[in-house]
Amino acid sequence: MNRSLTIRSLIIIFPCNAFLIAFYFLLFSSFAKGTQQWVVPSNLYQYLIHFLRNSETGYIPVLIGTGVGFTILSWYLVSLLGGRLIQNGQRKGTAEITPKVSKKEKKDSLSDNLSAKYLQNASLQTLVVLQRKGRLVDFLQENLSEYDDAQIGAAVRSIHSGCKETLSKYIDLKPIFKDEEGKEVTVDQGFDSRAIQLTGNVKGNPPFKGILRHRGWRAVKVQIPQLTSQEEGNNVLAPAEIEIL
Repeated sequence: MNRSLTIRSLIIIFPCNAFLIAFYFLLFSSFAKGTQQWVVPSNLYQYLIHFLRNSETGYIPVLIGTGVGFTILSWYLVSLLGGRLIQNGQRKGTAEITPKVSKKEKKDSLSDNLSAKYLQNASLQTLVVLQRKGRLVDFLQENLSEYDDAQIGAAVRSIHSGCKETLSKYIDLKPIFKDEEGKEVTVDQGFDSRAIQLTGNVKGNPPFKGILRHRGWRAVKVQIPQLTSQEEGNNVLAPAEIEIL
């Protein structure tokens, strides 16, 4: 931008100054010759005639040098002033654009933080309801090596009932395969690799025949537990209980 302005200013100023110098020279020459018709020759008139004659040889370099110097000076001033105007315009444009970009980035960052916080709270709330109804966290944190199978079996029945009831309330699960586990099934071409995992001797292209080892599960409806104002931002899954004697 600065280089383009410099070249343009030089192209414009140089012809303008050359035109003005030629105009002044011709005007002065015409004026001096015109005075010969009504002014009596005198020392002043003779001096003017002498100046015009010498200008054709001696004064022309002086005039050209003056014009070139004036052109360079004008070009420098225009370039300096134009460069400052461009810099001020760029600073003003940057100042106007920067707040908008910063505001948008701040809004996007805030939205991402809120989404991450909401997902974290929802995950914790799911554990809260599973603990409340089925005491799942207590069961998973318990050291089962201290109990025999009969004791574990009795506890698991209660945990299974409570967790199943809670899970069915918020998540509707459907099996991917309706066949009984252990039976032979066929995997057709174009199957969903996210829903069906192939194990064993997998060779060639589908269709495949194999034994169903696990039916798989798919969530067809998910309802995240709603948070209350007191539970939002709270990471307590189960409060400690103290009986006062």
